[in-house]
Amino acid sequence: MRNLYINIALTTLIFSNLGAKVCSVPPRVAKYLVKSGLDGNLNIADIRRNSYSLSTLCTSFFTVNEGSLKWRFLLVTNPKKAKGLFWFLPHDNENSAFSSAIYATRKYGGGFLAIVNNDKRYNMGQDPNRNFSNSTSRICKGQKAASPIYTNFVFNIIDYYKTPNTPYLALHNNRNRGGVSILKSSSKVRSFLAYKKESINSENRLTDEDNLIYMASTTSNLTSKIGSIIKQGLNVKLEVVNSNNNDCSMSNYIVIEKGDTNYYNIEAEHRDSVTQKRMIDILLKVIY
Repeated sequence: MRNLYINIALTTLIFSNLGAKVCSVPPRVAKYLVKSGLDGNLNIADIRRNSYSLSTLCTSFFTVNEGSLKWRFLLVTNPKKAKGLFWFLPHDNENSAFSSAIYATRKYGGGFLAIVNNDKRYNMGQDPNRNFSNSTSRICKGQKAASPIYTNFVFNIIDYYKTPNTPYLALHNNRNRGGVSILKSSSKVRSFLAYKKESINSENRLTDEDNLIYMASTTSNLTSKIGSIIKQGLNVKLEVVNSNNNDCSMSNYIVIEKGDTNYYNIEAEHRDSVTQKRMIDILLKVIY
């Protein structure tokens, strides 16, 4: 019986309650698997809000412990096409992003990994998107402690489902005229407007200052990529990253540690999933 259990864990085949649906998880993270399927998890707000849309998808729950922090994750994949585009959702209070991720997974295949944290942005004071590092010591101001277990878990999943020709993808929501705005720039982040400044925040939701594509690179020399996105009516912010300004975000980790600039985060205002889904469709026509 013990050998049978081990074989099942290694093959990581999970049969859902629907009978015909077979789901899998990456072997490298199988030891963190707590449960598959939605049964018993309707107390999680994102699942309760989207239970119907999730019912035809593969769902798996994981728990990862690192130091004083306990992390809970929900993995969602399309059983008809599990590999392809893959999204990361670090903030559990960004409900429109969750709805948009389901939309993308159902329409384009692939899947997403979301933090489960009782609809809260921070986990015991730690921002999940400021917790990426393979170091055994804290390296960023916003990081409470070292995070190699957390980081390796997240990227073991992302790199398993993301096919080589697809970019790293993330979904976020932000406050109305909050910290992330196309009208704000800094020495680290440059803004590229798809519209004249006087047209920003007009009735066309794509022009809203909070709705934009976030990219990252070691240089500002991504003009052709940015130009093709702007032509489609999407505002773009470019973060220029180096080891001195590393903030341990996912984007910074991908650029610095993985040496990859093929990263896109779709930012949309809270409660505007309609626009965020529209942005997904537009961006993917350009990059996929």
